[in-house]
Amino acid sequence: MKFKVFGTEVYISFLFAAVLTVMLATDRTGLLLPALFAVFMHEMGHLFAMWVLECSPKQIRLIPASVQIVRKMEVRQRNEIIIAICGPLVNIILFASLYINFLCFKNEMCLYYAVLNLIIGLFNLLPVSGLDGGTILFNIISRKKEMRTAQIVVRIITFIVALTAITLAVMLTVRGKINLSLYIMGIYFIIMALIKI
Repeated sequence: MKFKVFGTEVYISFLFAAVLTVMLATDRTGLLLPALFAVFMHEMGHLFAMWVLECSPKQIRLIPASVQIVRKMEVRQRNEIIIAICGPLVNIILFASLYINFLCFKNEMCLYYAVLNLIIGLFNLLPVSGLDGGTILFNIISRKKEMRTAQIVVRIITFIVALTAITLAVMLTVRGKINLSLYIMGIYFIIMALIKI
């Protein structure tokens, strides 16, 4: 499915829509919809920064496990850092506002949603390939060193985080507590470290 928003073409793959539908239909926790909203707001933070910096994307592609942004032009490193920071910043602002709401009205749902936004914001600040923290680190290092050095540093950090996640997952499995999320995260980070930044 394709449509335009503020001159930007949005493409949603059938597989993305199918996976999302299955996830929503099988969610027993009730946290998937708020998590999707937090991720949506995160991505809107990036898009808002792009529009403010006048480097709005040509196309946004929603495919399973990824949101790909096709740019019209190259973006300066300073702007790239600002764009990467704005996604987690939106989640942290949502966390603060929801937490203040919890403190005022003692609504536990606000606390759950606040923590969810904080987790998504902080997770995306991890300095690994495929996340905003990796983009920020890469651009900071490549301002002072050559691009190849920045790629190597980010890849090494990504492998360390991936191996840490998989090691924790194996340790939990040995203790009889399987954590599929840690396995998925570790495998995802290994894949991100192997592909080009």
